[in-house]
Amino acid sequence: MMDNKMNRRGFFAAVAQIVGVAAIAPAALNAVFSSEASAQEKRRGSAPAAGGAAMPMVDPNDAVAKAVKYVEDYKKSPDSKGVNHCATCGFYTKKETKNGKEVGTCTIFAGKMVYSNAFCNSWNKKA
Repeated sequence: MMDNKMNRRGFFAAVAQIVGVAAIAPAALNAVFSSEASAQEKRRGSAPAAGGAAMPMVDPNDAVAKAVKYVEDYKKSPDSKGVNHCATCGFYTKKETKNGKEVGTCTIFAGKMVYSNAFCNSWNKKA
């Protein structure tokens, strides 16, 4: 017949396992959640550029820009209907002025800046 009582050695082994898990779990969870937060910042386009350098502008010849028919001047796009441009889009956030033009970030182009007067087919009315 098997004895269900835990002996002293078994008790201390179980305690050591619990303490080990309790010590490692916070570090593991922190690593998971901090990398998720970092990924979300990049998707929002609000992640700071590496080394504190200014974020680059979107290149209209970039593959993503071509896929959404990005143009730097909404007046040159027949799809913009005259009022649809980055400044009126929900994905756009004003950041600064470059060369006398307002620029900001866009969730479509993570890590890059767009002109406020630009347009793409992902335009979404600002709430």
